Amino acid sequence: MDGTTAKPWRERWRQLKLAHCAIPAYGNNKQFWDNRKNVQAVFMKGREKNGDQTRARLDAMAIPPGYRVLDIGAGPGTFAIPLALEGCSVTAVEPSSVMRETLGEQMENEGISTITVIPKRWEDVSLDELGEPFDAVIASYSLTMMDIAESVAKMQDCCRGTVHLFWFLTPPTWATVNRDLWPLIHGGEFPGEPMADWLWQVLVEMGIYASLVVEEKSACTRFGTFDDAMEEYSRRLRCTTPAHAETLVNYLHATLRMDADGYTIGTRTLGAHIWWSPGAKTKKATGTRNTMNTTET
Repeated sequence: MDGTTAKPWRERWRQLKLAHCAIPAYGNNKQFWDNRKNVQAVFMKGREKNGDQTRARLDAMAIPPGYRVLDIGAGPGTFAIPLALEGCSVTAVEPSSVMRETLGEQMENEGISTITVIPKRWEDVSLDELGEPFDAVIASYSLTMMDIAESVAKMQDCCRGTVHLFWFLTPPTWATVNRDLWPLIHGGEFPGEPMADWLWQVLVEMGIYASLVVEEKSACTRFGTFDDAMEEYSRRLRCTTPAHAETLVNYLHATLRMDADGYTIGTRTLGAHIWWSPGAKTKKATGTRNTMNTTET
């Protein structure tokens, strides 16, 4: 494709997000994260299992005690809680009331008073209410913004240190299941999510030449019982009729793998940790540990 006529990557990102909005019955991010069962399934059940991964990400960011940290889409405090315990002053942007409630409970349990919570989407937060620039800005698997370039630009504007983005490099298992079954259940295609290669291209268009490390986000998705898998994907697929349930049962019987510990589905999911210093955004970074191969779509 002629590079002069190709759509900017930020526009490709926007159009794919718009396609999500157009899916009948799919809902939106706010509806998903305001559901206690979804929060429990995605975050709280896997907290102990993913503890080593969270620690590895914190070590990779190497944020010293005493830093002012902005955590965008902080969730139940995956990063905010340990960073506060290590002596950082954290501002957590979190639009979900259920997530904020869980974060508040953990703050109370740990006796933490150094986390300021802003109950908004990142798109609705103004620079004035953030105060002084932050030493570190984090957005971990929370890049649901329609205009990703505008959102990243605001991250840069409020950061005097390092911006850290974590995002999918390969589709997660739930997205693959949605892609397979949404047409059968609801009669329309599931568009999927923009991956980290698109994010990388957006950054390059903005003149940001970041460092990137590929990480294994999960080996595969595991369930203790068949019913657990049914509950998880019934909720994600918005199954409401016996016919929907039968389609999902048949699919899971064909795709779940049973072992001594229960059931697994899918293969390993890769993620990307992308980071840069906004003060050096116009200089091509050295020491990038992975290169991205992308194709026109």
